[in-house]
Amino acid sequence: MIFFFDNHKFIFSIPLDSLNHQKYIEDLCLKEGFTKVGFAKTEELDKEAIELKEWLEAGYGADMKWMNNSYEKRINSSQINPRIRSVISLAYLYDTPVPHPNEKNIPYISRYAWGKRDYHKVIKKKLKSIVAELEINFPVNYFRYYVDDGPVMDKVWAVRAGLGWMGKNTTVINPDFGSFFFIANIFTDLEFSYAEPIEDKCKSCTVCLTECPTGAIFEEYKLDANKCISYQTIENRCETLPDEINLKGWVFGCDICQDVCPFNQNNFFTTDDNFFPRETIVNKTYDDFLSLSEEQFNSLFEGTPVRRAKYKGFIRNLRKAKSEQTNLP
Repeated sequence: MIFFFDNHKFIFSIPLDSLNHQKYIEDLCLKEGFTKVGFAKTEELDKEAIELKEWLEAGYGADMKWMNNSYEKRINSSQINPRIRSVISLAYLYDTPVPHPNEKNIPYISRYAWGKRDYHKVIKKKLKSIVAELEINFPVNYFRYYVDDGPVMDKVWAVRAGLGWMGKNTTVINPDFGSFFFIANIFTDLEFSYAEPIEDKCKSCTVCLTECPTGAIFEEYKLDANKCISYQTIENRCETLPDEINLKGWVFGCDICQDVCPFNQNNFFTTDDNFFPRETIVNKTYDDFLSLSEEQFNSLFEGTPVRRAKYKGFIRNLRKAKSEQTNLP
C-alpha cells in the first residue's frame, strides 16, 4: 500500500498472512474497474491443444502465422515461466448504449474501436497498477499480465476461471453481461480456490451462425478467419479483399455475431468514456473518410485500434464497402 505525505512516498506492506489473499486480489481488481474476476488453475491444455492444432493445420487461422510460432506457450503456460500455478482472469466491459448509425452512407466501425483510446493501453495501465501493489504485498511471488497481446489462450483461461462459457460464435459469453468485454489475464505462482466452469447456455440457439453474412462461423464453436469480416478488415494486408466477402458496411471489425446474441440484450454498459463512440468518427460518411489524407487518418485515429488496419487497408475497406452498399437495391 502506498501513501504520500508532503510529496514523499511511503510504502507499507499489508500483513497478508492473516487475510484472505484471494478476496484481497478480487477487491483490488474490482476497484480498478473490472466487472468480474475469476481464478483458474494452470494445467496443460490437452483438449484445447488438439483443437488449436487442427484449426491451424486446416488453414482457418488465415495469415496469422504468429499463432503457429507461439503454439507451445499457448498450450502450456509453464513455457512462459515454470513457476506459474494460476491465472487471474478479468473482464472489462466496453459496450455502450449508443447504436451504430443505421444509414446507408455511414460505414460501421466495431464497438471496441470507435472510442478514443486503444483498449490495450487502457487496461494495461490498470494491470500495471494492480501488479505494482501485488508485488509490494507478495514480494517473492511471480506476476505477469497480458491483454490480448501474448502467447496465451485468453478465452480458454477466461472460461476456466468462470467468466463465462465459450459461445458458438467463439466469444466468451457471461450470462449477466454478455460478450462485449475485454479479457485480461494475470499469471502468477500464487494458488487459490478455483472457479467451477459456467454452464454453456447457448443450448439450441444458432442465431450467430445464421446471421453471419459470410459463413465464417461454419460450425458451432468454429470460425474460419478467412471468411471473417473482422479478420479481412483488420489483419489482411493484401491490396484487395476477396470478392466473395461482402463487408455489409463494416470497414474495421464486425459485431454482427455479438449484436444478435440474446445474451447481449441485457443492457449492461461500460462507464468508461474511453470506449464511448467519438462524434468525430461515428457519423462520418464513406466520402468523409475517403477524403482523408494519410496524415489526417493517422491524426484522427491516433491511439486507437483502427490504426492497426493502416491507412491503405482502411481506404481499401471503405472503397469495397461503399461499392457493395451502392449496389444494394
